[in-house]
Amino acid sequence: MGPFTRDGAYYSARIDRRSLLLLRQLVSEILVVLDDPSDAEGMSIMVSASTGPEDKRDAPVERSLEFLLPPMSADAQTAQSLRALTEDIVRSDKSRRLRAFWRILDGAAPVRGHPRASDSDEADLRVRAADAWQCLGALNDIRLGLAGELGMATTSDAEAVEALAMSEPTGEHTQSVAIIYMLVTWWQDSLLTAMQEHHED
Repeated sequence: MGPFTRDGAYYSARIDRRSLLLLRQLVSEILVVLDDPSDAEGMSIMVSASTGPEDKRDAPVERSLEFLLPPMSADAQTAQSLRALTEDIVRSDKSRRLRAFWRILDGAAPVRGHPRASDSDEADLRVRAADAWQCLGALNDIRLGLAGELGMATTSDAEAVEALAMSEPTGEHTQSVAIIYMLVTWWQDSLLTAMQEHHED
């Protein structure tokens, strides 16, 4: 997996097949956690029609969702009220963004002339400049999902995750997740840097 660079109207990066499959898997897993936004919206409409507007909603129990859908207020009651008003919309927006990113991944062009990127060791991933912010958002949601699995809540937690990722490989699941988290973070930063450099030019 290589850094993003500006390429005309696109930002492009070289990506190996293993990383491409990993990102697809991560997107798929987060979409499962978020649920189908159309189903969520439909259910919300049916509930509202039969019981009236929803006044409060509890925070999600699943750790990844806690990070993907954080409370919007430190006050518990206010947070419940705001969640009832906004959560379905936020879920839908995140889901759409991740599905758009999936299409970008699926469109990665093979480097060595294969008909599909999945048949090649490496591929060129191209992100239209107009879609760059959407891509950044999707990568951030992937990071949030991983951060939830790692239980990252403080700066100290983040430092511990970085140290774990850089330590001698143990084969433990937590270390693997930490390594993936650092990789996705680096890739997201490379896209943001490419965008900033182009803006400065």
